[in-house]
Amino acid sequence: MKKLITFFAVMLFMQVNAQIAPNKYFVQFTDKNNSPYSINNPQEFLTERSLQRREKQNIPLVANDLPVNPDYLQGVAQTGAALLFPSKWLNGVTIQTSSQSVLNAIAALPYVSGLRGLVDEPLKQKIKEKVFFEQESISDDLKPDLSEDKSGSFFDFGSGFTQINQINGIPLHTGGFRGQGMVMALLDGGYFGVDTHVAFDSIRLNGQILGTKDFTEPGGSVYNQSSHGTAVLSTIASNRPGQLIGTAPKASFWLLRPEFVATEHVIEEYNWVSAAEFADSVGVDIINSSLGYIDFDFSQWNHSYDHMDGNTCVVTIGADIASSKGILVVNSAGNSGGSSSFPYIGAPADGFNVFSIGAVNGSGIRASFSSVGPTYDGRIKPDVMA
Repeated sequence: MKKLITFFAVMLFMQVNAQIAPNKYFVQFTDKNNSPYSINNPQEFLTERSLQRREKQNIPLVANDLPVNPDYLQGVAQTGAALLFPSKWLNGVTIQTSSQSVLNAIAALPYVSGLRGLVDEPLKQKIKEKVFFEQESISDDLKPDLSEDKSGSFFDFGSGFTQINQINGIPLHTGGFRGQGMVMALLDGGYFGVDTHVAFDSIRLNGQILGTKDFTEPGGSVYNQSSHGTAVLSTIASNRPGQLIGTAPKASFWLLRPEFVATEHVIEEYNWVSAAEFADSVGVDIINSSLGYIDFDFSQWNHSYDHMDGNTCVVTIGADIASSKGILVVNSAGNSGGSSSFPYIGAPADGFNVFSIGAVNGSGIRASFSSVGPTYDGRIKPDVMA
């Protein structure tokens, strides 16, 4: 009976959404039974650094640490679907197919409990690239004070002085704490020019960029995409005395791309979770995500305020799981603060254990675009403003 219901659910989904023509789906598995992996042998799927992070924080290995059963993945692949990214935390896999018969075959597999269309068909007209920093600009009279550094620091922070002074980071730098020994994963829409720009010459020459991975266009270069992640990384990793010194220029970085900036589809939430799982597996200490999800190109997928409860959005569920693995998950509150209809934080900033950050200007006053709380269930968000 379950399989019959699943089959008709797939048929109904395709009929109702025919005008959208989804070609990417999430396949939900029932279990991880008979897996060749075991939590008693975690070296097969987690790096030593990832295991050390858990050990330091007394975090036990649990079932969602186990990879998806490879036999299940093989079974889905044998239907003719193209596998994209498996998710051990969600226990499923994103796939690509335009064939109804393939979907029917997947739905009939005994270890598949459901399919969700993720609506990622390329549009006839490219949607305008989502605006990031144009919305995040501040008025001229609130620009950083670039006058002489009066802190007594021997670092010339340049245009980074206001931000690092505001969060009291100068004593950390002068005390020798500049991010060394920490590994951070950035999750963003692209890092255009990071491989060539002089602002990042230190982290390139010193091997502080540990790697990159594109979760939207597998195998692509993250350096040929949006510059939003470039701008974010510059506030952290730049090391150009007199011009810009970031908050943690001695940290090491993984540059991950789960976001396709030209369009907005639900699959990006699943991409985010896959990127976070990868970050966990390579042993990062911090995830910094300047992404948020509320509205999509097709309104039937939009999130409403009651979704911002910490338990509903896929990306939020993934972010909280990442936190449970001992990772500090830092996420921007969002840029919807000026909206009359939805000024609230976006997912995953609503997560119970997500460190959500709102924006202020150089005087410590909330930036007009910065999204506000509370969460739908009444928790105070953002957690801090900076």
